[in-house]
Amino acid sequence: MQPFNELKASLKNWKVLARGGQKLVYSAKHQKYGDVVVKLYFKLDDPRAIREIDIGQSYGFDFVPTIYENGYVDYEKVKTLYVIEQKINGYDLRKWLEQGNRFNLKKAVVFLEQSLNFICQIESKGIIHRDIKPENIMLAENDRIFFLDFGIARILGLPSLTQTEAVLGPHTPGYAAPEQFNNLKNSIDSRSDLFSVGIVTYECLTGENPFRSGARSVLEILQNTETITPVAHTIDGDTHHQFMALLSSLMGKYPSRRPKNARQALDWLNAAKPTFEYR
Repeated sequence: MQPFNELKASLKNWKVLARGGQKLVYSAKHQKYGDVVVKLYFKLDDPRAIREIDIGQSYGFDFVPTIYENGYVDYEKVKTLYVIEQKINGYDLRKWLEQGNRFNLKKAVVFLEQSLNFICQIESKGIIHRDIKPENIMLAENDRIFFLDFGIARILGLPSLTQTEAVLGPHTPGYAAPEQFNNLKNSIDSRSDLFSVGIVTYECLTGENPFRSGARSVLEILQNTETITPVAHTIDGDTHHQFMALLSSLMGKYPSRRPKNARQALDWLNAAKPTFEYR
């Protein structure tokens, strides 16, 4: 097991990107891979960290940064898990929104199409991301997007990492579907990710998350998610209101009211494209 300083010496331009209780994230320059992100996981036996690495390394998804290396280093005399992965040069979607940017119809279609293709890929492997939100989406060149952080992902068919009796399942308030934060495990599948993508797309068009806007507490956000129906937004160029109809379906309160999978949602989007007028 090499000392962390040896790993550090093999890369250049180190810069701290984020520091938390269980993870430290750097950006750096690798001689072979170019711009990279280096993550150190301080909780060695954290099953969610291991699962995140396995997902990122094993499948080669088109919309997920590539993991180049992982292993262990001696960090301050503690055995520490590290990962070197592709750095996505661009903005996270939250920062982009905070700068006052919004999607027009064309950008919304490009974003949603990539998002649905991403969910198609992960659902084919029985994976549910469960944390799709602006902070976990990177906007790169040519409007390409990447999804980050599989830390609370679920893999169908493997043991759940959340206690069945838990009142709340892992989630981010305002983006998680009702069945997800209510920990209704038998109802959680890729349609939960479709709900989150619908909310994110809606927020990028309108500038507001319909469940978080005006809420004074997390409990109120969750109550809003279960009771409020987002207002149908008029989108310039959506001549037959098909794009908004698709978003409304994705944001359905019950999984049965959403498309049955990402492929069906993608088929709906493709069928609606001839009605769009990009201006």
